[in-house]
Amino acid sequence: MIVSDVMTPAPVYLSARDTVAAAAGVFRAHRLPVLPVLDAGSLAGVVTPVDLLAQDARCPLADVMTRGVVPATPDLPLLQAHVLFVSQQRDVLPVLDGARPAGYVSLTAVLRAVSQATDPLTGLPWATGLRMWAADTLTRGHEISVVFVDLDNFREVNRAFGYVAGDGVLRMIADMLQRSIDPRTDVLCRYGSDKFAIATSRTGEAVGTLASRLGDAVTIPVAGADPLTASVGYAGGRRRRVRAPGHAAATVSDLLALACRASRLAKHAPARETGRSVASGHDALPGGARAKLLDVQLDSGAAESVARVRLRLGAHEVEGVSSAVDVPPVDAARTLVADATLRAVHGILGEPDVYSVENVFNSLPTTYPLAIAVLSARPAAGRGPERYVGGATALDLPRAVCKAVLDAINRPLAPRLGALLAAERLA
Repeated sequence: MIVSDVMTPAPVYLSARDTVAAAAGVFRAHRLPVLPVLDAGSLAGVVTPVDLLAQDARCPLADVMTRGVVPATPDLPLLQAHVLFVSQQRDVLPVLDGARPAGYVSLTAVLRAVSQATDPLTGLPWATGLRMWAADTLTRGHEISVVFVDLDNFREVNRAFGYVAGDGVLRMIADMLQRSIDPRTDVLCRYGSDKFAIATSRTGEAVGTLASRLGDAVTIPVAGADPLTASVGYAGGRRRRVRAPGHAAATVSDLLALACRASRLAKHAPARETGRSVASGHDALPGGARAKLLDVQLDSGAAESVARVRLRLGAHEVEGVSSAVDVPPVDAARTLVADATLRAVHGILGEPDVYSVENVFNSLPTTYPLAIAVLSARPAAGRGPERYVGGATALDLPRAVCKAVLDAINRPLAPRLGALLAAERLA
């Protein structure tokens, strides 16, 4: 869907030379929440009824309007419109078709339309609605967690009883999960296939309690087969500061990835034989240790490009540096930053050339880049080479590439990093 699907048509505008009194008359006549102010045929600012309060009626709008507002356009996808709202911290925006005012659109209308993108089988929203709610909640300064629910043996149900019966089971589980959450704090979605996800503003032990309750709730007897159960993973709820819009969206992706990994850990953990079905995202890395990104810098000069990446493990900080001559900026962001990240990792390990970069892919959307890193490890005795893949988003491509490399490498390295951290503490 696009903005024109949810906007309110209102081809009304004001001039920067119009007065507060003239604007008040337009607001009374048309009952609008916002009006674009044009100057020489282009948008100079916007004005709302609140802006007119306690202002001299003869004052020109140029003195009271809000400048620098980026309007929506009729063909703007709603997901991008949501980012536009959050980045400008506005609840309503004018819609301009080129230089021609077309109407206005509200954040409420955008969120309502996106939430209507639901799964017809279960009636739950898809992950898009969850991501938007979670990013908006983070940007407004509230912490969130993500709970991931992965059905354990749903394929066997489909195989034994057919897909129609499997659809009925999915509807039953969706209803069960819906009754187990609080709509005031939680958003439930069908993540895909036999997986569900919940974003929640609950904090501390309440998140673990919710995850445990969901794991206990999904136990459905199946005739002639093992009961249908679920593995549940959760992550988040630890940081306490306001994030920029791009950081918020990237954080939601990171939390979903961690919660998904934790659900897989719960599914395959030895303790599962005694009934364990829940794992925290902090358990998703064996040994509980990972290299932490401190800083990424990329200087692309006319002759030489230099990438610097600083990582930390415990109290140990290491910088990796990589440089090259005559490298285009995008290639420098991909290759040099990835190489500098691995150099820093090798500095923590004290072993050079254990890992190498096979490839780095990236996309450059209008908001923040997505990077996918493919790494390979030196063959171990009796085994062939190993390959690791990681992905991440960030406000800029160098940081996205660095985070993607760390996403690929932190998991296989976690036991060694945990041992290094433990040795540091004992030293």
